[in-house]
Amino acid sequence: MNIDFIQNEIDSLDFDEKSRFLILYGHYLTIMARDAYEFQGAGVKKPRLLRDINEILHRVFQALRELEDDSENFFVLSGLAHWIACENREGDIVHASHQAFRMAINR
Repeated sequence: MNIDFIQNEIDSLDFDEKSRFLILYGHYLTIMARDAYEFQGAGVKKPRLLRDINEILHRVFQALRELEDDSENFFVLSGLAHWIACENREGDIVHASHQAFRMAINR
């Protein structure tokens, strides 16, 4: 999954669909974050995954704010595909982000 594919999918959505997509993607990403937790414990076994997800969610919420504020400059939304694609990244975040994207875009 690459940036261009993701950006084209996002660009094809109307205003309301973009908001819904961002909400769903963020929600599914939080589900993927559960993989970082210690099984039935209070600890974290994958802190890198939690940090990476937090960075993506930071941008998702900023993009939602841009949409809700009816901003003329969708700076974060236009760059979000880079974060979703996780290009030049390895490990759990790539799987988590791509899985969350597929689930959100197919809703």
